[in-house]
Amino acid sequence: ALKYREKLAKRGVIYLSRIPPFMKPNKVRSIFEEFGEVTRLYLAEEDIKQRVKRKEKGGNASKQFQEGWIEFAEKKLARNVAESLNNTRIDGKKGGFYHDDLWNIKYLKHFKWDYLTEKLSYERRVRDSKINLAMAHAKRSNSEVVELMEKTKV
Repeated sequence: ALKYREKLAKRGVIYLSRIPPFMKPNKVRSIFEEFGEVTRLYLAEEDIKQRVKRKEKGGNASKQFQEGWIEFAEKKLARNVAESLNNTRIDGKKGGFYHDDLWNIKYLKHFKWDYLTEKLSYERRVRDSKINLAMAHAKRSNSEVVELMEKTKV
């Protein structure tokens, strides 16, 4: 357990502020594994409302990602990747699919992967509590309508 904690302490996280359209997690992982061991990867999906708007306006219906976090096995490696790839073309080949897109990468100093998972679980709990509150309100208003209907029948 001690060795595992030491390994966790050596890991470094970088932040991708923009994911190009049609780039999937497997593609991102394959690009960054060229530089070193990627231990974890998380890409945040775009908002459902944005996706619906895009589909309504004739856009592609596939899942898109907005931002991402990549954890490397070593902090130094993560820092070097962020410094070397920031503001560089994603695909260096002219005519490549991602040729005109630039990486926007930042190394997150003292950032632990647990912070990200805590944030996501907190957002999930908030969303669930809002849904439960809305359901309780709907049940209450439904029971009031039923009572009024019964009173008018009598």
